[in-house]
Amino acid sequence: MLTETGKSRLRVFWAGLSPEIRSKLLSAAKAGAALDPASKSLFETLTELNAGEGSDDAEARRRFFEPMSALIGDPEVDPPSRAYFTAQFVQSLWGWLDEQSDGQFARDAQSDTNPAWDASWAVRRREAGEAVRAFVDSAATDRKSEGRIIAMWGASGLDSARDASTLLLHGSALQKPLSSFPEKIVDLDPDLCTQLRDAYEKLVEDAPEAALWLLLLVLARLSKPAQIFRAIEKIGRRGDDLLVSKTDLATVGDAVFKDAEHFAARLKHAPQTLDDAKVCVDGLAHYTSITVGMTREFGIRKDGRWGKQLFGLRSQVSTDLEKIFATVPKILDKALPVPRKGKGGVFVPVEPEADTIIQSAAAHLHFVAGAHEWATQAAVGSIQKKTEELATSALDDCSGSLINIAQHSDGENQDLALQGLEVVAKLTEAAGQVESASLIRRRSAAALAA
Repeated sequence: MLTETGKSRLRVFWAGLSPEIRSKLLSAAKAGAALDPASKSLFETLTELNAGEGSDDAEARRRFFEPMSALIGDPEVDPPSRAYFTAQFVQSLWGWLDEQSDGQFARDAQSDTNPAWDASWAVRRREAGEAVRAFVDSAATDRKSEGRIIAMWGASGLDSARDASTLLLHGSALQKPLSSFPEKIVDLDPDLCTQLRDAYEKLVEDAPEAALWLLLLVLARLSKPAQIFRAIEKIGRRGDDLLVSKTDLATVGDAVFKDAEHFAARLKHAPQTLDDAKVCVDGLAHYTSITVGMTREFGIRKDGRWGKQLFGLRSQVSTDLEKIFATVPKILDKALPVPRKGKGGVFVPVEPEADTIIQSAAAHLHFVAGAHEWATQAAVGSIQKKTEELATSALDDCSGSLINIAQHSDGENQDLALQGLEVVAKLTEAAGQVESASLIRRRSAAALAA
């Protein structure tokens, strides 16, 4: 039988697991429940813990972590500026706080029905923030505490816990100025910039360690992240990075760079499915928006720290994109069902390639088409245009040949020609030429009906 302390520790462990892992553990425990009393007890305990992850507990967590909500994300999907904390870290931190009170923390939070910014939640966050801060500070001199933090929250757990403590301690101080900003900022205009500068300078006086977080929380609300450099310029009173990149404000500029690197990383590998291609196009769009926006909003010096970073990133992305575009002709040549010469020099249709090959070609074509809008800004406009033109020509030639065969043959040859035309139509559609794909299908149907 587990003691309350044991349950609290298990709760911390359970809170840090993903829903998928929890489900597997519950299934395994359930399977063993009928075998012996210990397994049955484990299953009952895990079921109880899982129930604690229900609506009441989730709502309490949501209210408690409201100051951090804009910064909780999935690092695999969300840019770093919106993923300082993972859902697993937040759940585990909640479990650790609950463990310190032997379960009283979660019970009190679940019974508090006040709005998230009510005084009762402010007090709860402040007390929790102090506890987390003390735990983090103890790790500086206590290897056991340091080891436990790393075991619970990973190699970056110390930094995450320290950042979380700051946001919990100063959540109310941050919310006051943030409440006057839109939840989604389409344009950080001069008035909003002035408002942000004044709020930042007041926080520097009242809560110095929270001031930069105000800028980072506003950054998370921007539709165009590079616009945060407008605020950096206004606060730093400099229009270039000669000195600003060496001050505390560099933290905000670095956050924008990390976002650009996050999206650039999506372009390191050629897409193999349409979903992959959409992710790549989205990555290219965000990458160019950020990097081009940075140079428009701020004086990024070529010999400065940010300038060197930007030059290196642009060079890498251009190389990555060129590699992807260079593979398109080969992949398309393999995927297209181009008729071959048969006996007497007569062209005959061929069996379509495997679905995986066709999907890969479709993904490449979709990316090439989607990259059209951003290629010039990414310094690959010429090769993108050439690749798109070559692909269109190959698709047109193949469809023309197959239409001719379908119109003048029957039986197996006509069937193969029609199958090939459907492949060409799918590839044409993937390339964004929806009307051309529709025309191919109409001509294919007409050939069959003739």
